[in-house]
Amino acid sequence: MGRGWRRTVGVALACGVVLGGSSAIAAPSDDDVTAAQAAAGAAALDVAGAEQRLDTIRADLRAASDAVATAGEDYAQAQERLDQATLATQAAKADADAAAAAEQAARRQLAEAYRLDARGDGFGALSAVTGARAVGDVVAEGAARRAVERKTATSIADHANARAASRTAGARWEAARATQEEAATEAHAALARAQAAQSALQARTATAEQERDALVTRLAQLRNTSVTLERERQEARQAAADEAAAEEAQKNLTSGNGSGSSGDGAHEVSRPQTPTTPDPAPTQPAAPTPSPQPTQPAPPTPTPTPTPAPAPPTSGVSVGTAAKGQAAVAFARTKIGVMYQWGGNGNPGYDCSGLTSASWLSVGVNISRSSRSQYAQVAKISYSQLRPGDLLFYADNPSDPSTIRHVAMFTGGGNMIEAPSPGFAIRELPVRWAGDMMPYAGRP
Repeated sequence: MGRGWRRTVGVALACGVVLGGSSAIAAPSDDDVTAAQAAAGAAALDVAGAEQRLDTIRADLRAASDAVATAGEDYAQAQERLDQATLATQAAKADADAAAAAEQAARRQLAEAYRLDARGDGFGALSAVTGARAVGDVVAEGAARRAVERKTATSIADHANARAASRTAGARWEAARATQEEAATEAHAALARAQAAQSALQARTATAEQERDALVTRLAQLRNTSVTLERERQEARQAAADEAAAEEAQKNLTSGNGSGSSGDGAHEVSRPQTPTTPDPAPTQPAAPTPSPQPTQPAPPTPTPTPTPAPAPPTSGVSVGTAAKGQAAVAFARTKIGVMYQWGGNGNPGYDCSGLTSASWLSVGVNISRSSRSQYAQVAKISYSQLRPGDLLFYADNPSDPSTIRHVAMFTGGGNMIEAPSPGFAIRELPVRWAGDMMPYAGRP
């Protein structure tokens, strides 16, 4: 009887039934709640509203993705500062060790000078100072004493200088260590911020997927079509918008100096404005009709002189060659498929600037570690002059190099190679022409 009851309870619990009470209802998950909210919101929209909301979601995700890239670049820059601080600390430590060794040597020399001075006999002192073997030839013990005193004074001065130098070197080492510790703390914090931005993007992406599904379902209902066809329609609509934006960006960036137009009409010729019709004046008596004058031809409208495009900035230098650029591209292509790694420079993965730095280092050209410092270091060139190996930079504000967040390498044929972002592998793809590209490309 007892065993049978236990079997009954076991079966009941396995089936989700609670004996002696009502059926248990599981609490909805966060995903269920989000999906229900998305469905409810989508149901209230018409076609225009649903598509507008899809565009907003896409823009939000792009902004979140850009925030991850910016945080990743902040970490790369912090890591670069840490690397520099580490090298400075190592150099300061070597200087401090050398200065300490010099102080010890000076201390030993001073001790020897004091020992000679303490002996008190001129012959012994002179013999120790001059190394003379025949001290009987010495006729003046006072000369020996003065020699010992001079040696002692020199040793005292040498030791004082060595001790001061050692203390200074030690202080520099301590300062370098403090700077290194600060840089390490900042790098750790920057990595945490980057990881938090990535987590936020993942959460936003999951929510966006549910809302997009609800919106596509709503559009399918409104258009009386299938969800599959509506999803394809929206993908095509977004692809067309992306292509149009890319064509416009490429046109702006590759025309003239590659800086692009301002888009605000600043360089357009103003249209003449139609004068406002004045209020009618009081009627005046008719004046005599004058004799007709011969019609004068209108003077020709002068053709406006186009404003010459400014030359690229002179900051930065290029030490590579076209052949080295091709070789750098070849190196980068061997890394296709390697996963992105925060701050990675090949152990085992790469971040965006780690890939470009390693690729150029493989051909003997040393460029800096972060994309922002790379932009400052390399020569600036117009996009119309791109050749394989040149660098393409993307920024939150293309007029401010301190906001650069990503760098890729031009591979030729309209393509580029990049380490994109966490969760993605190094890839080669068509150049991503966009309005957030820096006005100029870079040539290491």
